[in-house]
Amino acid sequence: EGGAGTGLEQEKEVECPPLWEDGTPGVMEWWDVDVLLPMKLRKEVVGLEGKAVLGKVRAQMAINGEAESEAKEEINDDAAEKLRQTCHQASSISHCKTHTLIQHPPAITTHTPTPSNPTSSLPTDPIKKPPRQAILHLTKKELKRQRSLRLRNRRELLQDQQSAGLLPPPEPRLTLVNFMRVLGDQAVLDPSRMESAVLDQIRKRKKTHDAMNAARKLNKEQRSIKHARKLWEDTDGEVSVALFVVKDMGHPYHRTKVDTNAVQNSITGGVLECGNEGVSLVITEGGPNAIRRFTRLMTVRMKWKGETLDADPEPEEMEVDEPLIDPLGEDGETPVKKPVRFNKQNWCHLLWSGMNSKRMFNSFMFQSCATSDAARKILEAKGVAHFWDQVLVFHRQLRADEGM
Repeated sequence: EGGAGTGLEQEKEVECPPLWEDGTPGVMEWWDVDVLLPMKLRKEVVGLEGKAVLGKVRAQMAINGEAESEAKEEINDDAAEKLRQTCHQASSISHCKTHTLIQHPPAITTHTPTPSNPTSSLPTDPIKKPPRQAILHLTKKELKRQRSLRLRNRRELLQDQQSAGLLPPPEPRLTLVNFMRVLGDQAVLDPSRMESAVLDQIRKRKKTHDAMNAARKLNKEQRSIKHARKLWEDTDGEVSVALFVVKDMGHPYHRTKVDTNAVQNSITGGVLECGNEGVSLVITEGGPNAIRRFTRLMTVRMKWKGETLDADPEPEEMEVDEPLIDPLGEDGETPVKKPVRFNKQNWCHLLWSGMNSKRMFNSFMFQSCATSDAARKILEAKGVAHFWDQVLVFHRQLRADEGM
């Protein structure tokens, strides 16, 4: 390709000093003379510099005043300047036959704006995490070696400062086990006083340790922000989705667990209960870590059949059989509450998990419908009607397997 746009035609005039440090006329650098100049100009440059060197040598040896004056007359500043300009023109890149064949690719500029203030790129929301930087992952052996080197350098620096007298030497770390060996004769002469000094040192160390822990301790607001930052995940680019099919979601224990964990993990979606089909669909959208935690809740942690929970029902597992208008009832007695029993045939199955480009729900909510068509219309309004189609296929296949 041609050299257009490469910047090679834009020649810059190189200014050489009229004299080098040793007094020689500065025509060109010696490494450029042999490469860039033709033979005729090369001889002229060598002759001019040779005359200057000869005159300088004669002046230093002080052979005679006539020779020095002749050397000064032979070197003409105008001739040197004219020769310098001629050499620069001869060494121009326009005389090169191959410079048009060299392609200089332009530098690639990124479209990421560089803020003038470095702190402006950080998120203003304290809950959001700062952008992750490139991390050099090391093995456990390398991390251990790096830590050993840091501790050794710190210890050597401290020892050098103590040996130079910049820092006082540390007092020995005394305990009730080693103070007899460390103190020696002092502990033998007055063991009671030495033991009291050891106990004072132990209390002082503990007090310093507690003070450092108290200084690093976070208050309630900082702890909540730290916890929220650990759970926060960026879902602008992609969202993890998981679908669960549950036979019975009517127990308060299950509903409370699902709702609480969804709110804590910033999960959107909901629970759609269908009375006609006798199943419930749990839709979850969120970050990958949040969906992983919620999947473990639904498939491992949750007691769907109420194992070990029926014997001692919790207060939230109590409900009234029938709503009464009169709080005292017809006979003037308080309505009796009885615990809600778990469904021993209950189960939960992970129907599908994958990725989506954006969230289809704004919050997490519970919704009930009587028929399968009504459930599909609800999801069709959100653009995810195919979720309910998967539920129908799975449930009908399950019924077919049970019938066999």
